[in-house]
Amino acid sequence: MADNSTIAEIKAAEAQAASSVQKAKEDAVKKLNRATSDAETSLKEARQNAARQYRDKIRKAEEAAETKAKALLSKREAEAKTFYAKHKDKIPEAASFIMEEVMKKYGSSQA
Repeated sequence: MADNSTIAEIKAAEAQAASSVQKAKEDAVKKLNRATSDAETSLKEARQNAARQYRDKIRKAEEAAETKAKALLSKREAEAKTFYAKHKDKIPEAASFIMEEVMKKYGSSQA
C-alpha cells in the first residue's frame, strides 16, 4: 500500500490544483467582466462621438445653406432693382395701352 505521506502529498497537490483552477476561473470572470465593461464604455463613447459629429455636420451644412441663400437673395434683389429701374419709365405707357385695349373690347363702364 502507498505511504500515508505520499497520499497526503497527492491530496495536498490536488487541493492546490483545485484552488489554482478556481482562482484562474475567478480571474477569467473578472477579466471578462472588465473587458465587457470596457467594450460597453467604448461603444457608448463611439455612439456619442458619432452623434456629436453628425450634429456638427448638420449645423455646418445649415450655416453654409443659410450663407448661400442670403447671397442668392441679395443677388436676386439687386437684379430686381436693376430690372425695375430699367423698365419703370415704361409702366405708364403699358398701363395706358392696357386700358385702351380693355376699353376697345368692353367699352366704357360709364354708360
